[in-house]
Amino acid sequence: MSPFQKLSIVAIVGISLLGCTPLVRHEMTTEFPAPVRYAVGTPPASDGRARFRDIFCRLLAADPDYQGQAGACENFLLRFNDEPLSGDIPQPPPRQSTRYRVMVVPGLFNECFADIALPFEDAIKSLNDHRFKIDALVVGGRSSSDSNADYISATIDNLELDQDERLVLIGHSKGAVDTLHYLVKYPQASRRVAAVVSVAGAINGSPLAAKGADIYTGLARYFFFGQCDTGDDGAINSLRPAVRMSWLAANPLPKSARYFSLAACTRRENINMLLKTGYDLLWTYSPRNDGLLLISDQIIPGGTLLGYANADHWSVVLSLENKNLLISQTVHAPQKFPRKVLLQAILLYVAETLESKQE
Repeated sequence: MSPFQKLSIVAIVGISLLGCTPLVRHEMTTEFPAPVRYAVGTPPASDGRARFRDIFCRLLAADPDYQGQAGACENFLLRFNDEPLSGDIPQPPPRQSTRYRVMVVPGLFNECFADIALPFEDAIKSLNDHRFKIDALVVGGRSSSDSNADYISATIDNLELDQDERLVLIGHSKGAVDTLHYLVKYPQASRRVAAVVSVAGAINGSPLAAKGADIYTGLARYFFFGQCDTGDDGAINSLRPAVRMSWLAANPLPKSARYFSLAACTRRENINMLLKTGYDLLWTYSPRNDGLLLISDQIIPGGTLLGYANADHWSVVLSLENKNLLISQTVHAPQKFPRKVLLQAILLYVAETLESKQE
């Protein structure tokens, strides 16, 4: 059975077991501020959207694939009405002596479908240079965040960093949650980490985790057979909102690292066909979602908000449209999302922040 067929089966079974979803009556809009949900006692995020937009838009304008496209930047990076104007903030010159080791941590089940796509895989190949060395850190696709924290710890313990290298972890979806668990569980070892970036991260979990737990339990033994290790099979439970919010309230994040969040949401017509059921279920809370997560649940407490990508949960990091597979036909976005530009903008923003802190 092909990966596409497996994903299609999950989508169809999900529709039948979760029941009919309500029709979307209101479109996603940017005409009022984007909400952020925090556990009581956790610090709010600071707003870095203006500076990030400046970096992203300049890179996009210089990219040959997007040059000359009117409004291209606004098409890919949503501007909610509370976003401050950039004011053309000058960019300080980079420290040529500072280099970065970047590890990208995939999300839920990604290990099981690594043959389809890994987060930023195309961008990683093209952005690796003397300043940024980027690799994937593939964790257990079906394991809990606590278990994956152990794996991340073992990997980083064996990572040889040069004296002028700083370590940056970028987590997509549950990968961001696994990374935060690592920082809290191994506070001394995690001092090696200079920054953590969440891209469409399941920081507060997802209501879909609670709704879909029984479906996962019933299908997992058949669906994932031979594709990936079971681990402790705690992945879905790790994404329950009650679990996530309680964990955040009880576990302050180490101050030794800087935190950054890039959220994702888009209109229903841009959602991948296999994510539309999730989008409609989340619409009962808000149309501002990416098919798996509400945007209010994607922000790390006490970190810096970079912005809101106009993409679904997969398209923001996975190059599914580039695959010679049937799954390519499930992508509905009118334009290929500029993942290389996005990753480059994230790295430049993080580097700028870390280096200004050293002044």
